Amino acid sequence: MNTRSVSFAPLTILQIVLQVNFNASVILILLASVLSLTGSEFFFENTSDLYGPLANNLRLILIYLCLVQIAVYGFYQMSSNYAAIVALGAFFLILILSLEYYAAVNQVEIDENYQQVFLYAGLSHLLYGGICVFRKKGS
Repeated sequence: MNTRSVSFAPLTILQIVLQVNFNASVILILLASVLSLTGSEFFFENTSDLYGPLANNLRLILIYLCLVQIAVYGFYQMSSNYAAIVALGAFFLILILSLEYYAAVNQVEIDENYQQVFLYAGLSHLLYGGICVFRKKGS
């Protein structure tokens, strides 16, 4: 019996679960960005403050976010570079703080669902990228 494959079985299962979760978070970010751009209230409340005079600021950010997510996912698929996923996960977590600052400076109320979506996506990216980097270095 190969003891090395037995000892790595739980880690492999964890990696598969995190990969499925990561792919779900990518789809969630893309859907949330696109639906928010169209004015849908499926993910985020369409407040008049946020989508009034400052609408183009957040919508531009969501367009960039969509493009960055597609670029990083494509780069990861082509090169198996997990560091890009970790970096994007950290960016999502920093984006939560940036939204808080943006709301305070512009004196607008931002839907709490933005924070939840970015927290979920950020942690999903960090955990999956982190375990892949860990396993790649361990090989």
